[in-house]
Amino acid sequence: MIRVLLICLGMGSIPPALAQTNESIFLAGLELEKNFQVEAALEKYQSVLKTQPNHVPALTHASRMLSNIAGRLTQTDLEKKRSLLLQAQLHAKKAIALRSTDPHTRLAHIISLGLLSEIATNPKEKVVDARLIHEEAIKILEHDTTFAEAYFVLGKWHLELARLNWMELMACKIFFGGFPEAVSTEASLRYFNKALHYNPNSILFMFGQASAYIDLEENAKARITLYRALQLPLAEPDDVIRKERCSALLQQIEAKTLSPKNFQGK
Repeated sequence: MIRVLLICLGMGSIPPALAQTNESIFLAGLELEKNFQVEAALEKYQSVLKTQPNHVPALTHASRMLSNIAGRLTQTDLEKKRSLLLQAQLHAKKAIALRSTDPHTRLAHIISLGLLSEIATNPKEKVVDARLIHEEAIKILEHDTTFAEAYFVLGKWHLELARLNWMELMACKIFFGGFPEAVSTEASLRYFNKALHYNPNSILFMFGQASAYIDLEENAKARITLYRALQLPLAEPDDVIRKERCSALLQQIEAKTLSPKNFQGK
């Protein structure tokens, strides 16, 4: 039974004693990650990968931690940011090659792609990344239709692309072949709602839903969503930043609501 478990975790080709030691280190990494100690968790995952390079969970979590660290860097650290994200992408791609049906491996890839796209300066690179992100999210849902994060990714995909003006969308279609499905804010909201159906207490998903509501000029619904998000406890390392964004978005809504121009002629 232990032998079967070790094989499933990618440990079948190394001595059992080392595999068990690595598993203890990996579990320690998970505990550090749970307590938002991202850099320390990454060290644990990298320690496992030194002796067991095909440990899929370690590859996946190392990728997520690298993306997390890179995501917090400013534009002044652009080269370091890109370097960390390329490492994250390599880990994720290797994890996918080893276990293509695991949705977490593809999610790690999506996160690295999204962050790389944010710092890309070449429009074609951004379009290619957008296609890959959509493709990976669809592949996740082909294996697991309840994976909430995939619906969130598709929601964000639609939200960001729907904000392009018609000339930018036309340029994407003419020069880069367009996108795999029609883009709309309404579709974005449907995907965010689906994500929240499977994970109703995600601050990240609520921020996405509120953003879609605002773009659809449904500020009252956005306000309710944001207030709810701000009441939730922290569950992930980035939830502190996400709450700050929720608060900032709420302030923007309140400022718009209280603006004198909104009362003129009414």
